[in-house]
Amino acid sequence: MARKKRLDVNAVLEQERAGFGLREEQSIYHTAGYIRLSVEDSGKTDGYSLANQEKLVKDFIADQQDMRLYRLYIDNGATGTVFERPAFDEMMQDMKDGKINCIVVKDLSRLGRNYLEAGNYLEQIFPFFRVRFISITDGYDSNSPDVTNESLIIPLKNIINEGYAKDISQKITTSFEARKKQGQFMGKYPVYGYLKNPENKNHLIVNPETSGIVKRIFQMRDSGMALGVIASQLNEEGIPSPARYLWLKGFSKEERHKDSYWDRTNVKRLLTNKMYLGMLVYGKERTSFAKGIKRQRVPESEWKYVPNAHEAIIDQELFDSVQRKLEGAKQDFLNMTGINEDYQPENLFRGRIHCSDCGRAMKMTKFVATRKDGSIDRYAVYECCRRKQLYDLSCPQRSIRKASVDKTVEEAIRFHIRTFLDTEQVIVKLNRSPKGRAAASNIQNRIREKQRRITKIERLSTGIYEDYREGILNEEEYLAIRRQYGAEKEELLKEVDALMQAETEHEADYHSTGSLADIVRKYAEFQELNREIVEAFIADIQVHTDSHLAITFAFEDEFQRLIDMAEQRRRETV
Repeated sequence: MARKKRLDVNAVLEQERAGFGLREEQSIYHTAGYIRLSVEDSGKTDGYSLANQEKLVKDFIADQQDMRLYRLYIDNGATGTVFERPAFDEMMQDMKDGKINCIVVKDLSRLGRNYLEAGNYLEQIFPFFRVRFISITDGYDSNSPDVTNESLIIPLKNIINEGYAKDISQKITTSFEARKKQGQFMGKYPVYGYLKNPENKNHLIVNPETSGIVKRIFQMRDSGMALGVIASQLNEEGIPSPARYLWLKGFSKEERHKDSYWDRTNVKRLLTNKMYLGMLVYGKERTSFAKGIKRQRVPESEWKYVPNAHEAIIDQELFDSVQRKLEGAKQDFLNMTGINEDYQPENLFRGRIHCSDCGRAMKMTKFVATRKDGSIDRYAVYECCRRKQLYDLSCPQRSIRKASVDKTVEEAIRFHIRTFLDTEQVIVKLNRSPKGRAAASNIQNRIREKQRRITKIERLSTGIYEDYREGILNEEEYLAIRRQYGAEKEELLKEVDALMQAETEHEADYHSTGSLADIVRKYAEFQELNREIVEAFIADIQVHTDSHLAITFAFEDEFQRLIDMAEQRRRETV
């Protein structure tokens, strides 16, 4: 049943208020001031300093009658060649949340020096969110009547800004490359086992606190100790991992480093690092704004080395011995897991299957075993990462075969689909019963009754406005009555919405709507479980020690709502 068109009495009243002395609030722009100081700008005493930018922006906003400063967003030391900056990202989120509708910058280069991205914000993103953009020194205002003519000049300035950024990028890259070739360390954090020399931050010196641990780890692996066992022993002894050590010493402020532990991965990374031979290793990643290259990993064969860049912690003989053992273990693992065989099972539950005891992810590992009769058994298991990576035997979880998980989850999804569709049919059957039809008729009567009251309120609202214009009611009386009618009307509209939803749910050919309903109908007749189906239906799988699976389905609230609806319909028709 279609709702009657509402008379927007409030809109009519607002249009008439000015003529009767009622106050009208002036339109105010909630304005963000954006300030950016890049590394290449730091140290300057001209208008690019943070203080000068802030003063210019705040003074400009204060002088505008239609602007109110919401807040300043400041990126200190952020490059203009990329738009992933903390304060800028926060400003964009506030824009999307409707907290700001105007942005003011000193000049266009503060927005960014990437021509394509800056143009996208000016021509697409800001207009889409109806955000006014002002560049003070460029004299640009997106609300200006001749903004079309002005916008012809903007791309030219952006090209200049991008050319400048590319030039700076090229110069910085060239400078860094030259210094690395000289053996200077340019990393943010010192390598575990070393410290930055207080007298020369680009030179590493041996750290007496951690260098002994590095030597010990190499000796442990050389003696045949497995990576996981090494990690477990270091954790049991309370020795901080490299990342946690940085956090404890105040070198790093990143929270993710606070709870970092030793595991197979960081132990192996340490054991394969040629920095411990006294070499400077660089060129592991490649990035260049000037050449349009985003950050990307470089094959190890292309890495670059500078010998005798700093004091060695490990001698060549021990390092080579450990590399041979690592390579041997790798080949044994490849043979055991069958990676060299034609066996590639799909990891259907990646990121969705966890150990119920420790909460860690379960990792899929492939195996190839030879049976007693000589036949080959290929299979995969899910293993707890805590036991596997940290070698933490305190977690009781061991492993569960992938085939068992596949079978259990597939059966659960089929049952979930069947239950959903069967419940829907139960609702349809009850809706078509005599009592079901009577309930639907009663809902329709209630909708009509409330709509009649809404119409009456709209008529009364118009009447009291006429009484106000004629002086029968003063302003205070008029506003009080109007608020009362408005509140009643708003409540009635909510009730009508709820009743219309109930009317839909009582239809004789009812079909559930929503995300779950869509995926149920899409996959109702699926033949074989795949990753797409798992992502659609499964939110999480908890594996218990007894190999019991606790499955959490996606859209459980929608499923429960359907079950509750069927139960409600059953009570109505008893």
